[in-house]
Amino acid sequence: MQAKKAKKMTNELIYKIESLLSAIKEEKEALSKVEAEYERELEVLKAKYYPEIEQRKNALKNLEQELEKFAKAYAGKLFQDGDIVELSIGRIIREIKIAVKRARGVLKKLEQLGWDEAIIIQKKVNWDVLETWPEEKLIACGTERVIKVKITYELYE
Repeated sequence: MQAKKAKKMTNELIYKIESLLSAIKEEKEALSKVEAEYERELEVLKAKYYPEIEQRKNALKNLEQELEKFAKAYAGKLFQDGDIVELSIGRIIREIKIAVKRARGVLKKLEQLGWDEAIIIQKKVNWDVLETWPEEKLIACGTERVIKVKITYELYE
């Protein structure tokens, strides 16, 4: 009697797993088709619009630079009544702030002077190195080797 129950439970488990794998396979195939179509259509759109978009971005950047250069050149006349100049199509705004110049060699001088609070040091654990260490070293630095279980699957074509 126990053998029948165990076999029935095993068959139910196998059926459930096969059902899930089948559903996963169907979803992957549908996803692949949609992604392929998306990529095809996206490439067509990119080919059609990319050159003009880039051209217009560059033109806009050049115009903005020209505006800023022109406004700075004539700042004395433009901003004599304040930092905002109202125009019929919009306005230009002058913002003045004190900033630290990003000069070359500052990092080296900061290190020489010992002013470490102004230096960003990014530290990360090199986990690939720790994977090669013996247990004693892992324990000493506060970690350990553990067993991780991961369930994967393979679909047959």
